[in-house]
Amino acid sequence: MKKVLGVAILLLLFSVSFVFSQDKEFYEKTQIISPILGVNSYTVPFGANFEYGITENVGIGGTAMYWSWGGRMYSNSLISLSADAAYHFTSLEVDKLDLFAGGGLGISIYSYSWKSGYDGGVYGGAGSSGLFLEPFAGARYYFSPKISGFTRLHVNVVGSWAGVGGVLGVSFRLK
Repeated sequence: MKKVLGVAILLLLFSVSFVFSQDKEFYEKTQIISPILGVNSYTVPFGANFEYGITENVGIGGTAMYWSWGGRMYSNSLISLSADAAYHFTSLEVDKLDLFAGGGLGISIYSYSWKSGYDGGVYGGAGSSGLFLEPFAGARYYFSPKISGFTRLHVNVVGSWAGVGGVLGVSFRLK
């Protein structure tokens, strides 16, 4: 997992060192996709975020994340899917920076399996799956009109997987 995080950071630094621009504006009908890695203490989740600008300040979209962890005798996985809405503070005159805040409503799907020490069988199931509510704040720093660094901090306030977390990634503007 540390290698994946290291490669992602190197990719971000590589793109920073070669691409620069003045364009930073979030705008109506923009489409942005962001491969992301989570900041977590027990595993490094990965996923993607998509956002579509419905006005010059408001974007809607979604986020999908996948976690996997375990040991020799067990494994766990968690998939979270959310519908997101964000307000972008476009009136702030900060060069190359897009600051935003919003929230997501989603579902977490948890599953586990473990090996029995007695008969070698594998057992599994689901538990702690359900809905969650996730307020967030974030930023994109634009290196070019099409590429930016992405970060988002969130607090899951409802659901079995409540807590504070964050993601890092690179955003690519499609339109």
